[in-house]
This record gives sequence, structure tokens and C-alpha cells, in this order.
Amino acid sequence: MNSPGDQAVPAIEIVNVLEIKPVVTAHRQTVLRTAEFEDPRDGRRFRCGYSRRKQDNYYSPPHRHTFDQLRFVIEGKTKYGPMRLGSGDFAYFPEGVFYGPTESLSEELASCTIQTQGPSWGCFPTDAECAVAGEKLQGRGEMDRASGQFIWADGRKQDSFEALLEQVQGGPAQYPPARYRVPIQFHTERFPWIPSKHNAGVMVKTLARFNAGGPDIEMLRVGAGTTFSGGRAQDHRMWVVFAGKGDCGGREVSEGTFIYSPPGSGIPALRADQEMVVYSTRFEAR
Repeated sequence: MNSPGDQAVPAIEIVNVLEIKPVVTAHRQTVLRTAEFEDPRDGRRFRCGYSRRKQDNYYSPPHRHTFDQLRFVIEGKTKYGPMRLGSGDFAYFPEGVFYGPTESLSEELASCTIQTQGPSWGCFPTDAECAVAGEKLQGRGEMDRASGQFIWADGRKQDSFEALLEQVQGGPAQYPPARYRVPIQFHTERFPWIPSKHNAGVMVKTLARFNAGGPDIEMLRVGAGTTFSGGRAQDHRMWVVFAGKGDCGGREVSEGTFIYSPPGSGIPALRADQEMVVYSTRFEAR
């Protein structure tokens, strides 16, 4: 197994997904703007996206995944089984944990999602791998995006993403044992803003740390005219700008911007021209 310290450190990546053309996913009736990131040293991948969907065009059945998910509701309301999320709510969906069914509860829903390997480092297929898997399923049944299911020729129904996953894995889906009983929900507005110990003019909400290697989750509020700088990272870090405008390494950043800092890279300095609200996550390297 390669250590991230044994090879050249990849560059920090900055992508505003709101500038990416939205596409309909291969398995759900969801329109997404996504970006993928990967560190070849240890194989950690991220799929990050913003989505806006209408109440009448989205549903997914109860299902689980071989990877972790972090979701933040920007506007609107949605439900995952008994769990209801509104504007400002955040949820952690651990690998192997069932959730759903998923439905929108408002006319329009805007949300942000980060997907990456969980503590087991299980299978996490790329968009390209899912597209190839979808091609393999053609002629063997129907991909019913409206219900979020693949209907096999014999009438059997299966969660549509699981059907893709099995094509990627080459056999029945192998899920890691669930460490948690249910997904975990946060009402972020109920967490206090605390002054940063290291950056004047920056406020922090520490939300949670899960497992030995993360995810660790925080929110930052960077005041106008203030610069946030965090030194050097030894883990994988992903930032998402939710509000405001500023600069990161000479690049303009605003709502919808994802900033990926691989292990060993300098944590990018964020300078706020307008007050910025930033969602910060950390994940272990291996």
C-alpha cells in the first residue's frame, strides 16, 4: 500500500461546479452538477456536487452504499425515510447504513453532496465506471429513473445504483458492516459560532468527528477583508463555499466552489472580499 508521503504531492484543485453543465444521472431522475477528484497515491476519490430538483421529479427507494456521503440542504426541504432536513441542515450517511425512501418536500430543493470512501475503503465507482455499467445493463431490463429502480427482464426490481455497482464489482454487491444504526442529522443553526484560535476575524462551528479517520466536519465564517490560513494538511481536506466571494491562490471563489487539498499540500489561504461561509471536511489518508 502506497503512502501519500512517498510520491509527489498533487496540486490543490479548485472547481466551481455551478459553472459545470448539469447532467441527468445514469440511475436516478436527478439533475446534478458534479466534479470528481482523486489522489493517485492512496486512491481516495471524491464526487462533489450541487443539485436542484423539483418536487415532482425525484424519488429513490430505501438503499445503502459502499461509501460515505455528506449532504447539506441549502434551500428547501427533503426527507430520507423518517428523517426530515430543512434549509441549513446537514446529514452524514455512513457506509453500509440503509436510508430512504428519499423525496422532496418543497417545490424545489437545492443541496450539496460530498461522496468518498468510508473507513473500510470500499468500492466507490466513478461516474465513468457507472456509465459503462449502465451500458452493460442495456437489453437486460429497464432503468426506471422515476422510481430509482432497475427492473430486470424477469420482473425483479433492484435499487438502480446497486444494479450499477454489481456491474462494476462483477458480482453481488459487497457492503461493509454498518457502524451506525441510522444516518446522523445536524441542525447547524443551533451550533454556536466560536472565534478561531488561529485566525482573527474567522468564526468556527465544530459539528462532529466520526470514526478514527473522519469525516471531521466544521463550518467557517470568514469576515470581509479577512484571510483564513490553516498551514499544511496531512489528510484529505475538502472545502465548499456556500456564500460570499473571495480569493484562493489567485482564483476567485464564490458559491458552489469546491477546494480540494491533498495530504502534504499547503492548506489554501482564503481571503474574503465579502463575508464567506465555508463548509470544511477532513478524511484520513492511507
